[in-house]
Amino acid sequence: MSQEKIKKMFDDLSAEEQNVLLLELTKSKKEVHIDTSSISAFATKHQKEYGKDITFTVTKDDIAIYAVLHTVFGNFKGMGSNQKIAKKHAVMLANEAWDG
Repeated sequence: MSQEKIKKMFDDLSAEEQNVLLLELTKSKKEVHIDTSSISAFATKHQKEYGKDITFTVTKDDIAIYAVLHTVFGNFKGMGSNQKIAKKHAVMLANEAWDG
């Protein structure tokens, strides 16, 4: 299967389905480097635009860790196997809403 076809199939999933799939793929790797630069870039962009800091509320259950990103324009829930991944997913959803 081509990379483009995989990307198209991923794009067709809902945000929740994308989170679940990414969580499963992440759990399947032993070592994962998580680039958190998108979180700080979003925080900077939000601060410049609205003059307010972003905040996260983090919870966990037996299945995953959840991070809710609180912004001026809404709350966005990400899910992951650790806090960094959950926060990164929440920021991804917020960026989509901002740009959308």
